[in-house]
Amino acid sequence: MSISSKLTSKNQTTIPKAVIEALQIKPSSMLLYDIEPGGRVVLSAKSATFAELAETFPMKKPKKPVSLEQIKATVRDGAARRFKKARR
Repeated sequence: MSISSKLTSKNQTTIPKAVIEALQIKPSSMLLYDIEPGGRVVLSAKSATFAELAETFPMKKPKKPVSLEQIKATVRDGAARRFKKARR
């Protein structure tokens, strides 16, 4: 199957819907272009590793270590707030 798209004056193109569906990509997906001898280009979606995804999240280090009891209390309090909010 051959699918085409037009290159704009800014060297941009719209990825056809059939290609999006075939690659199972969405906005912000990483695309990989493999350039083969003879000028053929193979487009694929790059799967991110957990480490790559983790780097995209902001990391806030606690000022001091947090105990397991403090973690449980925070989760319990958050769940209670969500439950109260849902019952309104």
